[in-house]
Amino acid sequence: MSEHSNAAISASEHTDDKPVAGNTTGAAPAAPPTLNAPYAIAHGLTTREAAARPIRIIQFGEGNFLRGFVDWMVQLLNDREPSFDGNVAIVQPLAGGRVTALEAQDRLYTVLLDGMLGGRDVQSRTVVDSIGATVNPYEDWERFLALADDPAASVIVSNTTEAGIALDDRDAPGMTPPASFPAKLTLLLERRWKRGLPGFLLLPCELIEANGDALRDAVVKCARRFALPDGFIAWVERDNVFASTLVDRITPGFPRDDAEAIWKKLGYRDDNMVKAEPFASWVIAGDERVLRTVRERFPVDRLGTEAGAVLVPDVRPYRERKVRLLNAPHTTMALVARLAGFATVGDVVADPRMRSFIEREMSEEIIPVLSLPADELRTFAGQVIERFANPHMRHELDSIALNSAAKYAARVLPIVLENVRLGRGLPRRAVLALAGLLAVYGGFAPVDVAIADVPETLERFRSAAAAAGDTHGDVRAYVGTVLADRALWPEDLTTIDGLADLVADDVAAIANGRMQRLIDQLA
Repeated sequence: MSEHSNAAISASEHTDDKPVAGNTTGAAPAAPPTLNAPYAIAHGLTTREAAARPIRIIQFGEGNFLRGFVDWMVQLLNDREPSFDGNVAIVQPLAGGRVTALEAQDRLYTVLLDGMLGGRDVQSRTVVDSIGATVNPYEDWERFLALADDPAASVIVSNTTEAGIALDDRDAPGMTPPASFPAKLTLLLERRWKRGLPGFLLLPCELIEANGDALRDAVVKCARRFALPDGFIAWVERDNVFASTLVDRITPGFPRDDAEAIWKKLGYRDDNMVKAEPFASWVIAGDERVLRTVRERFPVDRLGTEAGAVLVPDVRPYRERKVRLLNAPHTTMALVARLAGFATVGDVVADPRMRSFIEREMSEEIIPVLSLPADELRTFAGQVIERFANPHMRHELDSIALNSAAKYAARVLPIVLENVRLGRGLPRRAVLALAGLLAVYGGFAPVDVAIADVPETLERFRSAAAAAGDTHGDVRAYVGTVLADRALWPEDLTTIDGLADLVADDVAAIANGRMQRLIDQLA
């Protein structure tokens, strides 16, 4: 039993004025106990049997999104589909991660859903007891490889950001572990092949086009780089099923500002709880073999509209709508609004000028270049704005800004290119977001904003800025170098008429503290 409350926590549950057992002296109430297995079992939040479920899913990633989306769905399957009966083994993808924090709570944590869904207010609290193991391959490589030895494990899920489905120049077969996610996965699959076990269903959640194909191609490329046998490569392509997927749920993560109040209502302390919106969508696409395998091994489509999982032959129409009308405005916010002093998505849509800026980007620069019917797109855009305005969500722009260079290239740059291709000129707001990226990554921003990206990407921007002069003297030279860098973009962006000059003008304005003025002009 893992559902702490299907609706708003009622007065009969952990209310603020409930006395603490044993506290009859009027003294300050004791701090709530930390969520762990003994507490959860004693209070009916889990069972002793939950931890003993077989591992059916190997998951690369332990971040807020996977825990508040995929693992939440696994919990629903365990609660509602007894025939599934499976847990997740989480693989920490980077040397610095949170599996130690998860183990400190016996791999239990709470998913908090807050917001409007279908016209009703949803406030649910679900304790996830479906994490059966965690593995840090940087500390125990053999234990990581041993995950492949379990015949019950038949699904692999990943979310390593847009930059994650790519090999690293440092990858080598003798590394334990290699640097990139595809290289780690390749060696895991090789172990599986050597054991003579069936292949996996692979469900990448990275927000890139045809992510299933991209992951398969990366594994094959790595296998050839590592000089692995042709028989293994044939097994990868024949016996493993790579689905393409599209995921959608806003997941701000740990609600640090409200944590104490939430713990008081829950009755326990949870340092790993994840806050998310009620809306969820998981589109899984492929041919009949792919969809049949999903139904057999991971039947999330049985969960209904609450989980929003659908199986379709083609993900592209869903992806285009979601990436352009939700993720692109998110990235624009992270690159523009932070430089104007905004901290969260909610702050952005609560400000009339900033909200108008984003709405005009959607209506004037994005919807006109998409292929779906305009009425459908406008309806979806309105739903997105309502989700952005969710008062229960504190979705920090700093977290959205993680790996901004790759996100801009995948989410916003296609909008620029399509507007130009159609003869519509340069989309002004999308271009300003590009200037914000260059200003922040090159050190031209007059205010401190968080930067989190892969070191190699950051070095490309910093080297270009340094070459422009010790005092940022030649902004145009810096902009030209970065926009021409084919390691960052799919093409030389300096060949787009007027783009380099406009970006350089914007970077100079940002460096002089005029971002708010630019926003006001475009609102």
